[in-house]
Amino acid sequence: VTGRETVNVVPDMAEIVFGVTTQNQDAAACQQENNKKVTQLVETLMDSGIGENSIQTSGQELSPRYDWQNDGKITGYESTTQVTVSDVGLDQVGTVLSQSVDAGVNQVQSVTYLSSTYDESYQEALKLALEQARAKAQALAEAGGCTLGDVVQITEYSDSQQGRYVNSAMSSVAAADISAGVEEAMTVMPGEIAIEASISVEFGIE
Repeated sequence: VTGRETVNVVPDMAEIVFGVTTQNQDAAACQQENNKKVTQLVETLMDSGIGENSIQTSGQELSPRYDWQNDGKITGYESTTQVTVSDVGLDQVGTVLSQSVDAGVNQVQSVTYLSSTYDESYQEALKLALEQARAKAQALAEAGGCTLGDVVQITEYSDSQQGRYVNSAMSSVAAADISAGVEEAMTVMPGEIAIEASISVEFGIE
């Protein structure tokens, strides 16, 4: 028999992926402008209490812009840098988003909510899945005129670990301190994370 159960948890951490895009007719100037904006973003993030180890340049691209209505002539260049920020406390997300936009970010590519209690919640989902499987097996055994025996084998199906927070290197700066001077933080509604466990259980019968 199979068992599948879900435990919902409220996230307490987040990972934000920003994009900084600049355009210029000159490639070198375009790249320099982009570097300047990224540097400003990093400084703003660190001033907001985000640790240096939690900021990663996760992608960078410089590409020409073409005028396809004019024989594909190159009209300029576009530079995009992707910056991933991890270890963001949930009470920091709105402020970090607002301050980053003020610092020159022109793309918020994603906000992923995570739970630091993922492992405990997944283990609870596993136990519930086993209880469900046992109840199904008991019903089948009774319907077949058998007595349910011991567990012979348990197989755990793949755990996606989506929403699992693994890095605890968050800065100690309090959210109340970093929000000082910010007129208005973006509204954040993280909802809940559904943590699912799926298993297959073989029982003996008598």
